[in-house]
Amino acid sequence: MSVGTIQEAKSLSERWMSDMGYFTREVTPCPDDLNFVLEGMSPNGIPFIIIHPKKLPRAIVVIVNVRVTESSFASLSSLNKNDRDEFLWNLQREIMFAPPSFFFEPTFEDGGIPRIIQFSEDIWYDELTEGRLAKAVNDTVRSALWVIWSFRRKFGKPTEVKPIE
Repeated sequence: MSVGTIQEAKSLSERWMSDMGYFTREVTPCPDDLNFVLEGMSPNGIPFIIIHPKKLPRAIVVIVNVRVTESSFASLSSLNKNDRDEFLWNLQREIMFAPPSFFFEPTFEDGGIPRIIQFSEDIWYDELTEGRLAKAVNDTVRSALWVIWSFRRKFGKPTEVKPIE
């Protein structure tokens, strides 16, 4: 099925998410800068969203946000600057080679410690298929898992339970 409209992109995405058992809900009202937002949950419990930004009229974006827990943030903060910089340098180097794009939220530049790491993958209409959507969700979720595992390996399991968004 060829996708050419916002409604076709939404329909394909929602149908695929429902068929896979990933669909949780459509966010309404939708933020002004987006045409739609669909929330999903991967089988391993990692939430993701599929959005259609108005600034990308012929593409959808799959996004997974990893929020650094308070205990992991405190552990990272307690490291000396060199050890913290080395941990974050290695993390960035490792995720640099993952398929999705990644973004450390803006306060990272100010304080040197990220609160949120976002993974995203654009899918343009000319390649929007169920298979390509599955790959984008898989790539973003796997990248998020790598960050989670890297933090757990370094700092142990977080003391609080805070969902990934």
